[in-house]
Amino acid sequence: MNKTRGECKVRVKTLGNTDTDLATATPDEDYKSLDILLEFKKGQGVKTIEVEILDDDEWEPDEDFFVQLYKEGSNEELTGRDARTKITIIDDDKPGMIIFKDKETIKAPATRQYVKIDLERIKGSDGRITVEYETVEIDGGAKAGIDFVP
Repeated sequence: MNKTRGECKVRVKTLGNTDTDLATATPDEDYKSLDILLEFKKGQGVKTIEVEILDDDEWEPDEDFFVQLYKEGSNEELTGRDARTKITIIDDDKPGMIIFKDKETIKAPATRQYVKIDLERIKGSDGRITVEYETVEIDGGAKAGIDFVP
């Protein structure tokens, strides 16, 4: 761990889609914007910052924003690969999809009036999701209106 030999200050600022074309997250909508001055005391090698993520209940793609280091009291970006970091907000509101629970042929005895077909929602559970369906005849199989109600 590197420790500073003297005191130093660095400006830390978040950059969203209103600041750079590389970001897709919106400040104060997807995360709380931050613009602070960090002070390192003599011998202090590590400081921690926290950026608040603002969760919502809407599905959206994962979004990115950046945290950039600047020279104290200026808009002059520090240079180097470690002067900017990218944060990806992973969406946790995926609606999922509907599948047939039974992947094989469902056998329905002619003595029963109805056949039970289970559907399952997978890969997400947030929000409303709908499915359109229809019954169709298969060549050589049951006939609509005779063997089943379409």
